Amino acid sequence: MNSFSSPMLDQSIFDNANESLVLGDFEQAKHILSPYRHLRQNYQIMILLGIAMAGCHTPKEAAKYLCQAQQLIEKPSTHCCCELEPYLGRHYLHHLIFPVVDEAITLTPNDILLHVAKINILKHSGQFSLAVAHLKKTICAFPQHTNSLLNNLATLLYETGKYRSAYTLYKTLEDRNPNSFAVIANLAAYYNAINDVEQAFLYYRKAIFINPTLPALRLNYSLCLLKAQQYHQGWIEHEWRLKTPNHSSLPEATLMPSLTHDLDIKGKRILITQEEGLGDTLMYLRFVPELIKRGATVELWVSAVMEGLCRRLEGNPNVKVGGTTPPPFDWHCPFISLPRVLGAVPGKDGAAIPYLRAEPRKIAEWKDKLPKTNCLKIGIAWGGDPHPEDIAANSTDRKRSIPLYKLVPLLQSIKNAQFISLQMGAYAPQIHDLPASIHLFNPMDTVHDMDDTAGIIMNLDVILTVDTSVVHLAGALGKPVILMDRYDNCWRWISGQEYSPWYPNVRIIRQTRPKIWGDVIEKATSILQEMATKHQHKN
Repeated sequence: MNSFSSPMLDQSIFDNANESLVLGDFEQAKHILSPYRHLRQNYQIMILLGIAMAGCHTPKEAAKYLCQAQQLIEKPSTHCCCELEPYLGRHYLHHLIFPVVDEAITLTPNDILLHVAKINILKHSGQFSLAVAHLKKTICAFPQHTNSLLNNLATLLYETGKYRSAYTLYKTLEDRNPNSFAVIANLAAYYNAINDVEQAFLYYRKAIFINPTLPALRLNYSLCLLKAQQYHQGWIEHEWRLKTPNHSSLPEATLMPSLTHDLDIKGKRILITQEEGLGDTLMYLRFVPELIKRGATVELWVSAVMEGLCRRLEGNPNVKVGGTTPPPFDWHCPFISLPRVLGAVPGKDGAAIPYLRAEPRKIAEWKDKLPKTNCLKIGIAWGGDPHPEDIAANSTDRKRSIPLYKLVPLLQSIKNAQFISLQMGAYAPQIHDLPASIHLFNPMDTVHDMDDTAGIIMNLDVILTVDTSVVHLAGALGKPVILMDRYDNCWRWISGQEYSPWYPNVRIIRQTRPKIWGDVIEKATSILQEMATKHQHKN
């Protein structure tokens, strides 16, 4: 087919193909794109075709298109094979990525970016030993890139919890090139992870001096400020997240400004939009009643699972569920921008705990469905959302989640307790691998939304969970929570503290070593056994 007889190429072709790839319908994407495969000077078509071919189990074809696309990009910073991860990774198809990368290496063996792509994809899929092995081979093959590859090795060591080894290597690289932006930024992240915020600030500011407009860097700096409880500056800096790719389609011109004492919002229509995870939405709902008190007409645009909880917020905001078209508004405000908006006025800390309410009918329904017992009723959640399509979120999830088998000693040893699962999603099937002697009651197969989960939680005595939406829901409902937290904790779980100002009813047990859960589980067992014993004596 020549270019004169080819179908018209417009944005809808890209949109339709991209939608099919996101859904995992690789054959459909291939069907959409095949009429345009002769357009070898269009790198976007080449990339989408490469992804479709990879999903259709044709790695040689996929590699050919992706390498063709790579040659069309001026001064690339990554290889086009990296584009495979967001699409195939979301469907847990990493095993289809590596044959494509290996075929691409056969085609262009001297492309350093391709070898780095393979290292990173191995790392992101949790194959750390293979990543290190390929990295070492790459250093031998490309000695002129030794420093940048050693920086990758340090990051690998960091990801595997070998913090001291990573630090030693970062410092060696810094000594070789004190102005290396990549090394400085990585040292900032390292110091933030070990909760040395002063050193983290020092390195973040060095990095910002070198590259002041990089959104990802400024976002990470904001998280460091928030971890140090420098909230006013942190919230302002946190707005850099809105400049990251695919964050919001609503116009920046109508983003809600920060309130001042003389800014009257009475009668203003404010659309508050959900962003990032459910846990974030649950946390920032505390700020909504303050806008309603000031006379604003507030509409919350949320997912269906949040609808009931949102409708019962103080002030009874309007609630829009799903869809792609926003209702009319004067200003829009993502949930995570609310503390920035309120930062300079009374009410800046939001509503007091509890600020969410479970539906009384749901509480009663779940009381009848849960086991009848006088034992201490302990709700348990051990995993977050893996987000396989999001590399950074997936990495965090691997650190925060605990495989259920590691909690078997806790489940077996606590007397006078009834455990009730609150786990949804990818980690829930681990229940089936428990020893027969452990009875973990699982009501979650009949849970439809957060209203159901809230109804269950209100019938429990205490919640044991990792850092996922369950801790936010239980915390906002005012229930006692024990949080088993990772070493490099999220900013909201204050470093070096057992309690957070955001949820005073949450007790934090944090790893003392990266990726090691043993002492956390031991301490949680001791606390829960003491609670169970006291509960028994009360009854």
